[in-house]
Amino acid sequence: MGAPLNSPAQPDITFNCVNTPQALICYSVLMQTMVTITVSGLYGETLEIPCHNGATKEEDILITKWKYVRDLLVKQKNKNAVIMATDEYKDRVSMAANSSLLLSAAKLTDQRTFTCMVVAREDIMEYPINVMIYKSPEGLEISDQAEALEIGKLTKLGTCVAKDASPAANITWLKNNKPLVADGEGISIRTSVLLDPVTGLSTTASTLEYSAKKEDTDAQFTCSTQPTVGSELVSSPVTLTVTCESRFSSVSR
Repeated sequence: MGAPLNSPAQPDITFNCVNTPQALICYSVLMQTMVTITVSGLYGETLEIPCHNGATKEEDILITKWKYVRDLLVKQKNKNAVIMATDEYKDRVSMAANSSLLLSAAKLTDQRTFTCMVVAREDIMEYPINVMIYKSPEGLEISDQAEALEIGKLTKLGTCVAKDASPAANITWLKNNKPLVADGEGISIRTSVLLDPVTGLSTTASTLEYSAKKEDTDAQFTCSTQPTVGSELVSSPVTLTVTCESRFSSVSR
């Protein structure tokens, strides 16, 4: 995804060394660290993290190095990039022709600051980029549906589940496409969030209890969520029989 040009912070005169596979190259130059920008990507997809967004001409660049806490990869002018990572990034990183970092199979653990260091003639610039990763839920589904709704009796209508999202999904219940709001009387909504300790993804479950009215006959109930990235998700509608007394009734959908 695109990002605005970085703005320079306060420059410093510093002595720097770049450890490349061929040699230890040292410079006494003007070091400039640019203001951090943020880019976002989708979980499981390849993310392109821009380096300098054209602020430095490619033909002027002598060395480009990507790092976070550790070095990831380095490229000298007119040579191929060399991967320096020895951790889980060693098989997931590469460098594009425009010096961008290509990060495959994006994970939530990639939400950190990556820095692109550019050695260009008499200057060294560092471009810090903050990464955010998003994931839409794996659809919406209403489970544990009631067999019928009884007029005047608070009844569990069902549970809406939004699986594996980041950030956790916010679920809204609707009746005939109009949002329902808990009122402590005829509408009760309870929400819980379960975090996967391995992936870091969240599953949200929202349970609706509803006290039916006579006019609720043939009403359609759905649940929806608006992901941070992407279109709104809406469940399949549920229509329940409304009764005047507690008895078994069929469910129609």
